[in-house]
Amino acid sequence: MKLVSEGAEGRIEATGEAKARSGAAPAKGLKDLYLRLTRPAHGLIVQGMALSALSVAFGFVPYLVAIAIAQKALAGSMFDAQALALMVGASVVCAVASRLLFGIGTGVCHRADADFRVNARHILLDHFSRLPLGWFSDRTSSEAKQAVSDDVLGMHQSVGHAPTDLVNAVLTPLVPLAYLFAVDWRLSLLLVGYLVVVVAVSMPFMMRDYSSLSKQYNAANVELSASVVEMVEGIEVVKAFGSSKRAGGRFRAAAQNLADVTYTWTKLSAGPFSLLAASISPGMMLALIGLASCLFVMNGWCDFATCVPFLVLGANIPSGIMAVSASMGFLRLAKQNLEHIAEVLAVDHLPEKGDAEDLPSGGLDVVFDRVSFAYSSDSSPALCDIDVRLAPGTVTALVGGSGSGKTTFARLIPRFWDPVSGAVRIGGKDLREASSESVLSKAAVVFQESMMLGVSIRDNIKLARPAASDAEMVEAAKAAQIHERIMELPLGYDTVIGSSDGSLSGGEAQRVAIARALIQDAPILVLDEATAHADPENETAIQEALGNLVRGRTTVVIAHRLNTVIHADRILVMESGRIVEEGTHEQLLEARGRYAGLWEAQQAGACFAGHDGKDLV
Repeated sequence: MKLVSEGAEGRIEATGEAKARSGAAPAKGLKDLYLRLTRPAHGLIVQGMALSALSVAFGFVPYLVAIAIAQKALAGSMFDAQALALMVGASVVCAVASRLLFGIGTGVCHRADADFRVNARHILLDHFSRLPLGWFSDRTSSEAKQAVSDDVLGMHQSVGHAPTDLVNAVLTPLVPLAYLFAVDWRLSLLLVGYLVVVVAVSMPFMMRDYSSLSKQYNAANVELSASVVEMVEGIEVVKAFGSSKRAGGRFRAAAQNLADVTYTWTKLSAGPFSLLAASISPGMMLALIGLASCLFVMNGWCDFATCVPFLVLGANIPSGIMAVSASMGFLRLAKQNLEHIAEVLAVDHLPEKGDAEDLPSGGLDVVFDRVSFAYSSDSSPALCDIDVRLAPGTVTALVGGSGSGKTTFARLIPRFWDPVSGAVRIGGKDLREASSESVLSKAAVVFQESMMLGVSIRDNIKLARPAASDAEMVEAAKAAQIHERIMELPLGYDTVIGSSDGSLSGGEAQRVAIARALIQDAPILVLDEATAHADPENETAIQEALGNLVRGRTTVVIAHRLNTVIHADRILVMESGRIVEEGTHEQLLEARGRYAGLWEAQQAGACFAGHDGKDLV
């Protein structure tokens, strides 16, 4: 059987191509992305650049005053005291104004950087919200964290400093050069020629192995982030088993690798950069200009007064080149960050038609029409040719060993992924033809791990339906057997999850998640092993809450303990992505097949442990 349809193959290949791009996005694409991410900050960036340009103009005035005084003195005369005081005063004012304008411009660009960060993170989070969940399961959370936090922060230089710095770096040499060309084009040409030769010789050495090293640096950063996340998430297990040294091996190796790559990069560029800095240092420039001035004066090509502007201005002209060179390292890192953001944003969303319709109201059935699914084109199929209908208002249990396809089956219902062949239908409508908002409003999910946001319990319960009244919220909490526990907290429903007064156990958090599903009032319910980590006291409360939740809803229950689903209307036994048996508890026991074997094994284990499970449904 051909598992992957042609259209699905195209989608998978496109995603694979996006993954394969390791930051080598086309320059135009990166430029467009940069403009998109910085769109709210464009006005402020332009203001900062204009202030930086003004600072260069004001900063040039003291040099003009110094040149005028020196040339006057060489001519054997001097300005009167009043004029001299006025010129010196103007120089001081302009010098102070230059620094103030540049500082204000940089401050404006930092405000622009704040706007950029907000916009970039909104774009990324909106993109993440529309990605298939498979993208997250294929990667560690560090990649998403790197894009939203590290990459956005790493672009600070390109927004908060580069606009003002580059304007200053470009105009600082250009304005004096324009003036010097007006004074004597021959000396100016000699000066420019020297700078061009020095930069042309140095740059190839400074950029040596840039492409290879930048990819290594990016990969080393991702690996370090992943190892840090792994260490933090597994710290309890690591400490409990006293294996912190061995468990930290990946982190230490990643940190050492990043240090090695950084050292190699620095070693390759430090020599050429030092040579460039020495070749255009003020002392070297003064020596060069002094030598050239002597040559020109001795040959009668100009007088010494003509050389004064070059001696005053020439030594500082290369400062702009050094400023650009110093910023290039930061800008290269910013480019790498932008390339990684581009790679993340290149991952395809779940496709949604422009004319997508809402699902029908009322009791809804769920149909799997010859559904097959694989997480990638080269992975084993997670589901194979599933053909089943879940009638409205019935409870269907999914049982089977780990990796049998239960979770994949259940998560195709709220369209966490699209099948690669076949169709999933709710109320007779293919989910690919319905709007995502409609699908998610019709299917409530209670996960094995209850996810609580760091907001009030009130907001956590109302997450699916913010417009719900407080009376509806309390009614849902009571049905979920969590109202009394919430009222014991100092701030009741206003208690913030994770605060010093807002600590809930895993079972209590699970009941808050059930209240959230109740207030959503969706006609379809998916329960992913909802009592897996509950203690006996919490399990009883959770089971009672779930009994209230499933009533009248088309429900799919994933269960490992079979005695919790013996009263389900239908039990599907899954193995290797296929339904191998189906029926009621009694029918499957009579069939003496796979289910009967699982039941007997669990009953023997329960008797040995002296534990009687309670019905979930």
